[in-house]
Amino acid sequence: MTDQLPTLDPEVTYLDASDAPAALYRVVVEHLADERGPACWVDARNRGAPAALYDHLGRRACRSLAVARAFTGYQHYELVRSLPGTLRATASLVVAPALAAPYADPDVPDHEADAMVAAVLELLDAVSTAVDVPVLVTADADPYAADVRRAADRVLDATATRMGLRVDGDGVRVDGYWDATGFQTTVPYWVDRCGAVGCRGVERPVAPAAVPGV
Repeated sequence: MTDQLPTLDPEVTYLDASDAPAALYRVVVEHLADERGPACWVDARNRGAPAALYDHLGRRACRSLAVARAFTGYQHYELVRSLPGTLRATASLVVAPALAAPYADPDVPDHEADAMVAAVLELLDAVSTAVDVPVLVTADADPYAADVRRAADRVLDATATRMGLRVDGDGVRVDGYWDATGFQTTVPYWVDRCGAVGCRGVERPVAPAAVPGV
């Protein structure tokens, strides 16, 4: 079967994980499994707490991950501003979860928050281009979530289903769902294996011609 999680390209990818919070960690660990370069996690709202990272990513992935934590909008803004000067040329990933949440705090005036969010989005796009590195962002249900989604080059939507995690978006196809007891395949998987079911070679019933006076 093909991979169920998206590959991340050197662009800004927005992951809507509001219905499946674990999707963020799944996508990150899948990416780091295939990459050798270091990764940078610009944390907000404690998404990158040590326990959460080790539980979801595992020790191997965490070894290549540098976490910078922000507790206020101003701290987060400075961390993102520092990326161009601190990010290695060999970096394999930048992760910025709950990207705009710190700027929605009451201690950040609206006019400053608007400007900082716009600047952060521009900076992350510039970093992705300059370093040729994927940037993965998420956003909480805050006033700036729609801005973060619009600014992204690519949008992925994650959903927790009874059969497992589903991620929809450009370049992603779900062939099956896995859990501890087995797996469930999907229609696209069987279309790929066996071909689409069509009507070629199948005779269609022909309606009899109308008989005058009958």
